[in-house]
Amino acid sequence: MKQMAGLVNCKKCGTLFVRSTRDICDNCYKAEMEQVDKIKSFVISNSAPKTSVEEIAAGCNIDKNELCELIEKGRLFSIMSKVMVKCKFCGIEIEGDQKSTFVCQKCLQKFNPKGDLARINALKEEQEELASKDKTQRRTFSDFIDDQEHKATRYGFIQNYTL
Repeated sequence: MKQMAGLVNCKKCGTLFVRSTRDICDNCYKAEMEQVDKIKSFVISNSAPKTSVEEIAAGCNIDKNELCELIEKGRLFSIMSKVMVKCKFCGIEIEGDQKSTFVCQKCLQKFNPKGDLARINALKEEQEELASKDKTQRRTFSDFIDDQEHKATRYGFIQNYTL
């Protein structure tokens, strides 16, 4: 029997569904979005300048691990400035973009003493610079018809292809 390519089990409830862009079924997605709305309204209605993850979990009657998963997925991005996230290792409050990883910058550097983090950041910056520059466009088969240097086969594949 032939299997359908997009037929998978939901990661939350286990039901079979046709996968589109999510790995959970429509019912679980709707329930997740209702939870997200509940969390957002709780954080916004809270009078404190920042609300801890534990307070949110207790106030919204949600498991802390599920809440952390929603934060990691980026579902609570709009309210992250009002959420107080602590580092998993040292327990200090995390500021800025590192909240979704639950690890502060100091601990990242401590666990990566050889400066690999700086090297990775430098590589990311180089890639962003290359992406921002004008990209070389791929030449099509019709571009090579008159070009004697590059010969095309009868199937349209290009031999000795260079950018």
